[in-house]
Amino acid sequence: MFNSRKNFFLVSLLILSMTVFTACNASSPSEKITKEEPDTTKVESETSNEDTSQTEESDNSAVEEEVEVEETQEPSEDSSSEEDNETAEKEEVNLLLQQLKPDKNVVKTFENKDFSLTETVVDHNETHVQRVFKVGEMVTLQILKWDQDAIQVVYEESNPKNVKESILDNFSPNKEALPLADIKRKGKGDTTRWEIISEDETVEVPYDTYENVVAVRSTVKSGNVNTINTMYYAPGIGMIKEVYEETGDNGYKIESVLKKVEAL
Repeated sequence: MFNSRKNFFLVSLLILSMTVFTACNASSPSEKITKEEPDTTKVESETSNEDTSQTEESDNSAVEEEVEVEETQEPSEDSSSEEDNETAEKEEVNLLLQQLKPDKNVVKTFENKDFSLTETVVDHNETHVQRVFKVGEMVTLQILKWDQDAIQVVYEESNPKNVKESILDNFSPNKEALPLADIKRKGKGDTTRWEIISEDETVEVPYDTYENVVAVRSTVKSGNVNTINTMYYAPGIGMIKEVYEETGDNGYKIESVLKKVEAL
C-alpha cells in the first residue's frame, strides 16, 4: 500500500516537473528575442514593392517623355512635308512657264479678217525673250521676262530702228513689270489684270493643233462696255491665238490665229 502511494507520488511529481519545464521553455529569453526580431521578410517585401513601384514610375516617366518627344517631332515632320509639297508645286510652276517660252527664233504670221499681224521672236535666253509685233504699219519691240511665277513685259519700244538686232545683253528695263501671265492669279479673267483661265486647252489653228495650251484673259469695264482680251500660249512656241472682243450695242470680236511659222 505504501509502495503504491509512493509510485503515484513520483509519477505526479514527474508530470508536474515536465509541465513546469515546458512552460519555462515557452517563455524563455531566447524565444522572446526571436519574437522581438523584426520580420525581415515583410520589410524585404515592402522594399521590393517600393522598388517595383519606383521602377514602374520611372518606366512610365520614360514612356511619357518619349511620347512628348514624338509629339514635339510630329510638327517638324508635318513642316517638312509641307516644304516638300511647296517645292514640288514650284517645280511644276517652273515647268509650266518654261514650256510656254519660245525655243526658236522665228517669224509667226497670224490670220484675221481685218489686218495683218506678225510676231518675230528676235532672240531668247533662259530668262528673257525679245519679240517684235507688227500690226499694219505699227511696230512694237518688247522684252518678256520669265521667272518662277510670272511672264512679264519689262521693256517696250515703239518703232525701233533695227527690228532684227538683239538687245538682251545690254538693255535696261524701262517700265514697271506688266504681268501677261501670273501663276498666282487664276480665275475667270473678269478683272483688268491678266488671269489664267485654263492650263490644259486643246486649240486648233490653221498652222497646227496644240495641246496643253494655257489661256489668259483680262477685262476692262467701262459703263455698259467690256473690253475682253484672251491670249493662248502653246508649249515651245508661245502665243498661237488672240481674241479681242468689245461688248455693247456696237460690240465686235477679232480673232487672230497662227497661220505660218518661218525660221528667222
